[in-house]
Amino acid sequence: MINFEPFLEAVGQQMQPVGRVQHLIGMLQQLFIYNRDDATMADLVMGWQVLALPKSQNEEASLAHRRKICADLSIIAAQFTNEPGNLANAVKTWQAWQDAFQRSHDPRQTAMAKILARELMELQSVS
Repeated sequence: MINFEPFLEAVGQQMQPVGRVQHLIGMLQQLFIYNRDDATMADLVMGWQVLALPKSQNEEASLAHRRKICADLSIIAAQFTNEPGNLANAVKTWQAWQDAFQRSHDPRQTAMAKILARELMELQSVS
C-alpha cells in the first residue's frame, strides 16, 4: 500500500486556488481508500497523463478544466516515483474507484462516479 500523504501534501502546496485544492485533496483521500493493493504511484501518473490529453479542440470548459487538474496531478505524482506506469493497472484502479463511488449514497461521490466513468472509458480506449 502506498503512503499517499507526501503526495497529498505536495498537491496542497503546488496547486491553486486553496479552496478547490482542499476539496480535491478530500476527494483524492476518498478515492485512495478504494485503491487496489497493487496500484502504484506510477500507474496513477500514467492514468492522469492520458486523461490530461485533449481529445478535440472544442472541449467544453469543465472538461478542459478537469484535464488541467489531471495534468497537474500527474506532474506532482511523478515527483514521487521513477518507475514506468502500467496503463492496464491504471484502468483497473479507475474501475475500482468508479465501482466504489457508483455504489455510494453520498451525492458528491455519485457525481464523481460519472466523471470517473468518462475517464475510465478514455483510459480503456487507449489501452
